[in-house]
Amino acid sequence: MITLFTPLKLGALNVPNRIFMAPLTRCRAGDAHIPNELMAKYYVQRASAGLIIAEATMAIEGNSAFWQEPGIYSAEQITGWKCVTDKVHAADGKIFLQIWHGGRACHPLLNRGAQPVAPSPIAITNDGVRTPEGKKPYVIPRELRDDELPGIVSGFRKAAQNAKAAGFDGIE
Repeated sequence: MITLFTPLKLGALNVPNRIFMAPLTRCRAGDAHIPNELMAKYYVQRASAGLIIAEATMAIEGNSAFWQEPGIYSAEQITGWKCVTDKVHAADGKIFLQIWHGGRACHPLLNRGAQPVAPSPIAITNDGVRTPEGKKPYVIPRELRDDELPGIVSGFRKAAQNAKAAGFDGIE
């Protein structure tokens, strides 16, 4: 009989149970977006899940939608995440990384004044974004140009390579 605690094979990965931890962005990486010991402790405490899907992590620099969320585009971030994955693996856990582009949820106060880009110039309404200056309304993003798409695809490719180098078991 299959139960919640029955092991599962996911492609080449074997997980000890069917309890998966969904990505929950904790915003604990600091202003440089570097994963740290506090984050490692958080994920190790959850290593008994069948699979952890780590939080929304910037694939490309300058696309921050959460103040102090982690990134995976620099050597320092790869090193920080490697500390996390090593500790999760030492606790017999499995961990994937969720990589993303913040799109219209980005804010200039989180990205050195850069206007966010999105498929359409439509701002998020009825909510705000937390910034170093407090909660602010979302801004109208600039419409992404077709010639910018290859750079974004390339950024995601590099982020996936970086996540592999950081020791993740998979990428979302």
